[in-house]
Amino acid sequence: MNSNRRLLLAGVIAAIVVLAVPALALAAVWKDKNGTNVSKFTEFTMNGGEIFETTEGNGMSCEIHATLTTEGGSTGKITKFEVKKCTASFGSFATTKCELNVGEGKGLPWTVDVNATDLTVTNWRTKHTFKGASCKEAELDKTIASMTVTLEPSTTEVSELAFIGIILSEGKQAYRTFGSLEIEGANKGTYGIG
Repeated sequence: MNSNRRLLLAGVIAAIVVLAVPALALAAVWKDKNGTNVSKFTEFTMNGGEIFETTEGNGMSCEIHATLTTEGGSTGKITKFEVKKCTASFGSFATTKCELNVGEGKGLPWTVDVNATDLTVTNWRTKHTFKGASCKEAELDKTIASMTVTLEPSTTEVSELAFIGIILSEGKQAYRTFGSLEIEGANKGTYGIG
């Protein structure tokens, strides 16, 4: 084989490898802790907390109840996201004695995609309305287009999901939400991704 053919063959092999590696990285799916692919409806009931800030240092800490479901493969859905109550205000929310009236997830279900080491939630949208004559805003209706969710303590035996999402305006934080949701019941630490 002449050197030109070898170079051409090497180039083709390199191109195939470059194209194949991203496809392998995106091929993660839901698995049980034994490494078997999930092939039936599975529901994760979760409780935890969220802190949201309208600007840095101004916001509330809230209790959350949520449900994530999957039928296996590389997708899932968040079918429930309820803000139970907000127990602490800080910054301008505290000084104006602004209180939560209602908080809820909007546009449910939210799509969940399985990545190699985390999850992506598309169009994470929450709406908070407030009571108190001195509240700077009557409501916050915010959408995080793509929210990254990390899995704790490992990707194979998940007990907790941690999230953070930020909306920027002119390079500054216009809204931020972060927190964690603990899986409850028999599914805690029983499932993961891989």
